Amino acid sequence: MSSSSSSARRHARPRHTLRHRLAALAGVTALAAGVAFAGLTGQVAAAPSAAAAQCSSSSFTDVPRSSPKYAPVTWLACQGITTGYPNGSFGVGKSVTRGEVATFLYRQTAPKHPKNGAAYFFDVPGKNAFYSAPVAWMAQGGFAKGGADGRFRPGAPVTRGEMAAFIYRLAGATAKGPNYSPFKDMGWSTGFYHEASWLEAKGIANGYKGGSFKPGRNITRGETAIMLQNAHRYIATRGDVTTPVASPLPSGGGNAAGSTAAWKTKAANWATAKAKSPSSYYAWGGNGPNGYDCSGFVIGAFAAGGKGGLPRRAADQYKAADSYVPLSQVQVGDLVYWSSGGSVYHIAVYVGNGQIAHARNEKEGVSITNINYAPYNMLSVAGRYS
Repeated sequence: MSSSSSSARRHARPRHTLRHRLAALAGVTALAAGVAFAGLTGQVAAAPSAAAAQCSSSSFTDVPRSSPKYAPVTWLACQGITTGYPNGSFGVGKSVTRGEVATFLYRQTAPKHPKNGAAYFFDVPGKNAFYSAPVAWMAQGGFAKGGADGRFRPGAPVTRGEMAAFIYRLAGATAKGPNYSPFKDMGWSTGFYHEASWLEAKGIANGYKGGSFKPGRNITRGETAIMLQNAHRYIATRGDVTTPVASPLPSGGGNAAGSTAAWKTKAANWATAKAKSPSSYYAWGGNGPNGYDCSGFVIGAFAAGGKGGLPRRAADQYKAADSYVPLSQVQVGDLVYWSSGGSVYHIAVYVGNGQIAHARNEKEGVSITNINYAPYNMLSVAGRYS
């Protein structure tokens, strides 16, 4: 258990402001309940009501009143920042994801920012996902950064070091850590040292018994509640963004500017038409004219554009690419891939506007989806063919 819970008892619980009651009433953004994110049901859960924002106790089955996490978890729920699970638990020991943390901070601060519906990361749509607006806000304010491939990875767990960085940036902190580290497992050259040291100095997080901070450990929902409550006085009035520090992806969901080869346009048009056709269906080993598997579908698209000679298997189609580009630079006619155990097992055609056409499986058939419909196992590059 993190000893940061002791700080929660030292600081008075912040007074509810009208701003946060309104934020709780409006919900700011719906908390989606996908298994990969909140672990709830597949439906979108509405934000807590105004009455919840005025509560003073909670009854989560896994957070008894005797628990040192009871006060911060109750505070988080009463502020309307998050809720528990349908079975009555809070999930106090579960990991929290990057998409969830963005949403928590967004609800906690209720910031003003350009709500342009634009995408800033290739794997986060500009709208419709529960974390769309929160992640866009974090990008606009420079509070969170994605990877070199332009992806935010909203379903990835947040480490304690990353959480420290989110709070540090949002608070506008610039202080450097002391020469003598307050944590035995961190020093000046350790990632997130300055952020973690600042949290320790402000009483936001004290680390673990034994003197370690464990910056690489995934933070739990209970620990997150502690940090957010302790950090509230430093971040509650911050977060407004007037001039974004980051630019959104080009319209088209990351489709790089420039002309598209005629054969690629034909291939994408064919793939789009097939995916929308009620006659198309998934068939293992299918090569058409109506039944396809993923690699057979790609062969059909390329053939429609006049591009033949593509290998039959998805893994070989991946190897046959003339070059590879980051997903943030994907263009119409490029192929995107999913891999497991070092072998590509699924492949799709990028048709523009952040969408792909592919033969998915017997249940889903041949369809068009957002490119980030399944971020897990998705390769960070797209294949380009000349």
